[in-house]
Amino acid sequence: MTASGEPLPRTTAASPPAAEVRVGRDRMLYNNGLAVGVLGGAVTSVALPSLALITLKATPFEMSVLYAAQRFPPAVTALFGGAVVDRHRKLALLTWGKAAGGVLLLMVPLGAWLGFLSLPLLCAVGLLLAAVNDVSSTAGISYLPSLAEGERLAAANSKMGALFSFTDAAGSYLASALIALLGTSRAILADVASYIISAWCMTRIRTPEPPPMPRPEGSTLLGEIREGLAYTVRHPVLWPVVRANTALALALTAWDVLFLIYVVRQLHWSPAVLAVVMGCASVGGVAGALAGRRLARPRGTWWGVGPLLLGALAVQPLVLVPVLFAAPGLGWQIAIGGCVTARFMGATAHGSTQRSVRQGVCEDRFQGRQHAIGTWLTFGPRFLSALAAGGLVSVIGLVPTMSVAALATSGGFVVLLSPIRRLRAMPTPTGA
Repeated sequence: MTASGEPLPRTTAASPPAAEVRVGRDRMLYNNGLAVGVLGGAVTSVALPSLALITLKATPFEMSVLYAAQRFPPAVTALFGGAVVDRHRKLALLTWGKAAGGVLLLMVPLGAWLGFLSLPLLCAVGLLLAAVNDVSSTAGISYLPSLAEGERLAAANSKMGALFSFTDAAGSYLASALIALLGTSRAILADVASYIISAWCMTRIRTPEPPPMPRPEGSTLLGEIREGLAYTVRHPVLWPVVRANTALALALTAWDVLFLIYVVRQLHWSPAVLAVVMGCASVGGVAGALAGRRLARPRGTWWGVGPLLLGALAVQPLVLVPVLFAAPGLGWQIAIGGCVTARFMGATAHGSTQRSVRQGVCEDRFQGRQHAIGTWLTFGPRFLSALAAGGLVSVIGLVPTMSVAALATSGGFVVLLSPIRRLRAMPTPTGA
């Protein structure tokens, strides 16, 4: 106040802190909204296959069909989804995607309650939900650079990875408790609630995003997809990272399809044991996410972003092979939990680092498309990998097929070795 009692004029110096407070609040809403979704998704990741395997008595091939249904949509939706995201407001697409996901998932507990639960219903819900989540995820990741940039973007990805790993671990424990208390189908209601809460959080965000880039006259969706493909394929950093992600995803999809059958049918794990072990493993994801950004910092001429990505990929086959020699019993449950923990640690460190690399190096106008193209190439063929795993089991058996999948996880390391091993610092668009 002045001597005359009039209020002091607003100073320009007060504006930046106020803007930073708003962005910080919105970043918290963004992280919390997505983390709640991960928490609920962890429940469904245990409950949905348990419904198929235990309640509906699904065969190994039927389980592979369910996994394939959940992993097929990116093959169709990813490219179009990326172009759509670059044409529209990303936050709005993220919000509506969360709301739609909750409605779709509600069909599972309703089916169990009304008596029409079946494997085709689980496949249909899994397929449609994956399609919605694909567009929603592309929008969400493409919106993050509006909340952080530069070094803050890498920090945001690292913190987000740690938060997601923590909530994924909590979700696995929550799944165990809810399945025991409510039953498998009703436990999925927790994930339905998580979609609603996540959508509500997104409606509270106020940080503006850059408007969609104007499109040249006569531009078509297919033309924009081709433009994005050409940009990604010709990029010296984006392209090798995407190819390595694809090789790893195909191998791990085959492994994951068979792992659940292996521990339930051969090692006689209960859903509660599975949830506890996977919850412990997710703790490794927290460690990997928190350590990833620090480990990615250059150290002399021998360490940095590239060596971290390669090291995280090299861990994958090394920690899967011991699982193939497991036997029933608590000791092996602990050992497998340790192996999967190490796998999650490497995967999360790799995931948050490569995501920061791709976001940082990509031009703003291609953010949605480069992410969608990466999703299309990495996740689109996974349904084929899931079906192939189910078919190969009938020819050579469960454990030999898992051995093939474990060996194949080294493909990501091989693909990325040559072009990325010399990368030390986070690249930028101007240096691309």
